[in-house]
Amino acid sequence: MSKSLRLGVASAVGEIAGVASKALGRGRGESIRGQALLAIDPQAIKKLASGRDIVLVSGTNGKTTTTANLARVLADGTDEDVSTSVYGANMRSGIAAALAAKPRNRYVVLEVDELYLPQMYDLMQPKVIVLLNLSRDQLHRTGEVRKVAQLWHDHFTRDDVTLVIDRDDPFLEYAVANAGHVLRVTFGGRRHPDAATCPNCSELLDWTAGDYQCSCGLGSKLATVRGERSLSGPARNAVLVIEAARLMGAVVPVETAAKLTANPPDRVADNIVAGRLVHTRLAKNPESWRTSLAQVSAPNVILAVNARGIDGKDTSWLWDVDYRCLQGKQVICVSERRRDVAYRISVQGIVPQVVSSFEQAVALFDDQPIDAVASYTAFQDLAAQQMGLNVRTGGRT
Repeated sequence: MSKSLRLGVASAVGEIAGVASKALGRGRGESIRGQALLAIDPQAIKKLASGRDIVLVSGTNGKTTTTANLARVLADGTDEDVSTSVYGANMRSGIAAALAAKPRNRYVVLEVDELYLPQMYDLMQPKVIVLLNLSRDQLHRTGEVRKVAQLWHDHFTRDDVTLVIDRDDPFLEYAVANAGHVLRVTFGGRRHPDAATCPNCSELLDWTAGDYQCSCGLGSKLATVRGERSLSGPARNAVLVIEAARLMGAVVPVETAAKLTANPPDRVADNIVAGRLVHTRLAKNPESWRTSLAQVSAPNVILAVNARGIDGKDTSWLWDVDYRCLQGKQVICVSERRRDVAYRISVQGIVPQVVSSFEQAVALFDDQPIDAVASYTAFQDLAAQQMGLNVRTGGRT
């Protein structure tokens, strides 16, 4: 079978598998489409990426939102359509499905899981890679933050790609230390909760000035772009979006850049649960939980945590988050690890209720607004319920 024929057959079978999965209510069909495609043609990603202008986005937090923003800014700034993954499938199967989707546009913007990034870099030969941040995440899979930083450091040694980074993250600065082309963006520094010691030499980092300093010279290279120190995490990522789009040839007017950084969209969904509006934020690890909790304003709050594979089976990270902002609110813990969350927040003087589902939680609230913070699969379960798909709910009591 010729290479083109194999790819054509693989794409057709993948499309059928995706449609069937969606029709059966088993999901959106993106992952199964890619799995079928790669089963028939293991070289599909490399073939589908050939001749296209690709940007990859990776980091611990903000990949999906940043990817969506970049795809939109790039499309507006080039007057061309952009291929991307709408739902954030960022491993091999999801990436293959996004590349195979028609029309196969010249421009492609894809988010990539941190551990898969070196492999995807080799297969797709992107023009630009945007690195957002590195912090503690799924401990059973990625381990310590330095594991990912070292993986990137060892791999990004060529000059055939431009890396756009937030240089205020010492792990990112170490990751690109050997790279040929780096666009560094600084916001004046901010203390990193996971970086007490230098990822390069293991000496204690000096954070007394609000930015890191090390005798080995890590972080001494000058930044290319300087952003406002007051910008939040999503707004910082928006600045990286603008710089990456411009590197790809997009025209980004000053007004567009200002609007994006002033009102950066985050991973938030407005869900209707039992007839009530639940403003739901996705939070996958300590850093994103800190950010999400800081934005909770409603008097009624739902905390939803699972510990399935993609969430991370180790929930010890719950103890790295400060929940004092929830004091005085009515808090209800739901989903599979609801008792873990309830015990953790009770230590800080918050007296929660524990139920198994969002519907049960909503029934216990008064008529005031409801905010929710949910781990990845809890967030996806709620989104699937809104679409009428079959989902895994409940969990152990």
